[in-house]
Amino acid sequence: MTAMTLITLRDVSRSYGGLQALDRVSLDVARGEVVGLVGDNGAGKSTLIKILAGATEPSSGEILVEGAPATLSPPARAQSLGIETVYQDLSLIGTFNAAENFFLGREPAMGHGPALFRLMRRRAMTQTAIRGLEELHIDIPGIRTKPVDSMSGGQRQLVAIARGAFWGSRLLLLDEPTAALGVRESREVLELIRALRERGLTIIMVTHNLEHLWQVCSRVVVMRRGRKAADMPVADTNLEEVVAYITGAKEAASRYAAEPSP
Repeated sequence: MTAMTLITLRDVSRSYGGLQALDRVSLDVARGEVVGLVGDNGAGKSTLIKILAGATEPSSGEILVEGAPATLSPPARAQSLGIETVYQDLSLIGTFNAAENFFLGREPAMGHGPALFRLMRRRAMTQTAIRGLEELHIDIPGIRTKPVDSMSGGQRQLVAIARGAFWGSRLLLLDEPTAALGVRESREVLELIRALRERGLTIIMVTHNLEHLWQVCSRVVVMRRGRKAADMPVADTNLEEVVAYITGAKEAASRYAAEPSP
């Protein structure tokens, strides 16, 4: 761990009864890195993201934020430390417009009493949301009036990522940000991730589209059967090697090569 390290996992494990979802995973993520997290279904990616998001507690191990031991659960605790998560379902309310979704759960209000009965500062919400989107060069028509249900999948993803980046001052976790998107919409999302990288935001991105690793990521971490199978700079690997680690062929080949000849 160095002075540039933002998040550190030390021998983090998570079990569900007899199922070992994570097995002694250690990982350092530096400030400003974009790390691609890949692996087959059941490899441990989602569990790792949920632990970092505060949605799941590790069974054992230690987590450090900028060198200090930290508890990330519940999610509000992770958010208070500047960690935001964009899950595949985006967590948007379809009947709300982009500005309302931008402040979902963080609605500024005036007056006293229960929030339900207070006057929402909708103008301030809208102005702040527009400013946040404009700073990221995101142009979505009808931000004040258009419900997100009427937006394209790519537009909804952009709103969700922009919201996460606005509130996530330290770390943004992205779970399959280009899943179910077309080529053009995927390109727009990747351009936004690159823009966030250039701003110095630290990002961990789960993806099944391995080609996207070389477009936005500086590092790739491969998970297999709950363990970290590989951790490599993207510039030092290729698609074939990443696939070999995902399937176990690389590990199997290494074991075979190490065995003495009969």
